[in-house]
Formats: sequence, C-alpha cells, structure tokens
Amino acid sequence: MQTKHRPSEIYHKILSVICFSSRLIGADIVSKDFKINSKTFIVMGFIVAYYLFSVHMISKYVATDWTVLLDVFSPVSCTTQGLVKFVSALMYPKLYRQLSLELLDIYEKYEVMGKKYELKLLEWNRSMKKILIVCGIVYSLTSLLILCTPLVLYIFKGERHLILLCQVPGFDVTTSHGYMVNNAFNTACVLIAAFGLYAGDLYLLLFLTHSIFFNDIFTLKVSDLHEVMQQNGKDKRITKMVDDIVEWHQYYLAFNDNCNLIFFWTISAHIICTTLGILSTLLIIMLKDWPGAYVYLFVCFLWLYMYCILGTRVEICNDQFCRGIYDINWYGLDVRNQNTIRLMLMQSQAPRNITIAGVEPLSVSTALKITRTIYSLVMMVLRFQNK
Repeated sequence: MQTKHRPSEIYHKILSVICFSSRLIGADIVSKDFKINSKTFIVMGFIVAYYLFSVHMISKYVATDWTVLLDVFSPVSCTTQGLVKFVSALMYPKLYRQLSLELLDIYEKYEVMGKKYELKLLEWNRSMKKILIVCGIVYSLTSLLILCTPLVLYIFKGERHLILLCQVPGFDVTTSHGYMVNNAFNTACVLIAAFGLYAGDLYLLLFLTHSIFFNDIFTLKVSDLHEVMQQNGKDKRITKMVDDIVEWHQYYLAFNDNCNLIFFWTISAHIICTTLGILSTLLIIMLKDWPGAYVYLFVCFLWLYMYCILGTRVEICNDQFCRGIYDINWYGLDVRNQNTIRLMLMQSQAPRNITIAGVEPLSVSTALKITRTIYSLVMMVLRFQNK
C-alpha cells in the first residue's frame, strides 16, 4: 500500500530539489550553515573569465568586423543576467531561508486544520511539482540544443561553429586543438548557466507562486468565518477569526514586500538583459550566421513571458484579495470587527505588485510593450539594410 505523504513533506522534497541545483553552483542559500565555498569561487571565476575573453574577442576582431560586438553582446546579456541573480542571492541568504521556512511552517500549520486546507496545500504541491518538471525539461532541452547544434553541423557538414560566440585567448579556433578547447570552455559555461538560472528561477517561482496561493487560504478562512456567523452571530470565536484573517492579509503584504526586496535586481536584470539579448540575437540572424541563435532567441522570449505572466498572476491575486474582503459579511459583525475589516480594506487599496526596477509592473502588458518595441526596432534595421 502506497504511503500518503503530507503536504509539508512534499514541500520539503520540492525545496530539496531546488537546494540541490543551487548547491551545484555553490549557492545553497537556504542551508542553515551556508558559506561561500570553492564552488562559489569557481562559478565566479568562469563568469569573470567569460567577460575577459569577450573583451579580448572584441579587441581582436572589431577593427575588421564590427558585428563581433553583436556576437559577444548576445550571450553576455545572459551572463550578466546570471551574474546579477547569483550576487543577489548571495546578498540575502538569511531572508531566502526565512521565507522558505515560513512556507514550511504554513504547510505544517494548515495541513492539520481540516480536509479542505489539506487539499488546497496538496494543490500547491502539484503546481510546484509541475513547475519543477516543466522548467527542468525546458532548461535541459535548450541546453542540449545549444550544445549539440555545432556538433551535428561538424559531423554532417564538416563546419566548425562555436557553441557560444566567445574565444579563449591563445587557442586558434581554426585548429582542431583550439576548436576543442574553445568549445570545452563554452560547454562549461552553458552547464553553469543552465543550473544557475534554473535554481534562480525556481526560487522566484517558489515564492511568487505561493504568494498567489495565499488568496486560497484567505478564501477558506473567510468561508469558516461565515459558517460560524450563520450558526451564531454572537459567537466569541468570531473576533479571533477576524483578527486571524487580518493577520493573514498583513503577512501576505509583508511576503510580497520581501519578494520585491530580494528579487528587485533579479527581475530588473532579467527583463533588461533578456530584451537586449533578443535584440542582439535578431540582428545576428539578419547580418550573419550563428547556429544556436534560434534556440537562444526562443529561450529569451520564454524567459521574458514566463516572468511577466507570473507578475500578472500576482496582480490578479491582489484583486482577488480586495474582492474577497468586500465579500466578507461585515454587516453581521459588531462595530469593533467592522472597523478591523475596514482597515484591512484600506490596506488592500495599495496592492503590492511585483515591479521591474520599481518603475514598470511585472506583467504581460509590459512584455507586450517590450515585444512591440523590439519589432519596431528590427523593422527599422531591415529598412536600412534593404536600402
């Protein structure tokens, strides 16, 4: 007979998968005894080396071919994104751990409060497991495509293409040895980027997805309040339940504030670098040849809309919280509890949306604006090119 796992146990397993991915790049920030270690320095070393090799490549070829700037800039935008996410995580390890443990406490608290709460927590588990699997498949497939495309072209056509448009100084790509060394370095960079970006994205998805599901618990709490009010409008438990609903809403606002804090640079760098990466990759496709460009372009658009869709879901959740507060049968409460609901309603009028650099909301509408801007710029370049 299969043992039924509690929601808190499933959440702990999901968190352990995220921790494993981050541990591979030396950034297991949720670990209680986390310290910067040799893996951390190795990853930082590869990032610094990639920047230096890119600068060397520009200085070597820019005089004869200015499009080398595009060759370098496109992957560097992804490297910059990864660097910002990496450093940002190292800046707030205690807060990452705090939020992770708070979510575990929520699971342990509400899984024993009744069947409907347990079912809702299991729904959260299923959503997170799907996100883990889908993200893992996407990163695995795109990494394999980027790594295998030059190999396939070499085997079937005899063409030598670099995995990334970056050359290691002192190793000529026209020689067999130099070609192998350059692609070995590029392979290491792709693998580090895959695990690093996967872990970084999962932390963001873990926290923001649960931020969305807080509304489900809120709805269940309000439903419990209405049941007690229907049975006995003078029940002494009502005040305690109202206070608990208010505390839950305040925690939700504080949780979103913490997410905005720890993901401020992560989200800002992600959107900006992804946009610039799309632009430079499109220009590479129009002006020259890079076999991995189409895969990288697909990944960039996927990154852009994945984050923005998540931001939109948080916006929707804020609206749902506000409507849920309006739906509370406040007229059946005493004056003290009515005033408490009123204060909570006032707080909900200033929603804690996730923002990009504190300027634009992280939403699908913002992603569409970026896409339209990219389209306009690309069309302008095409017109100049045709002239």
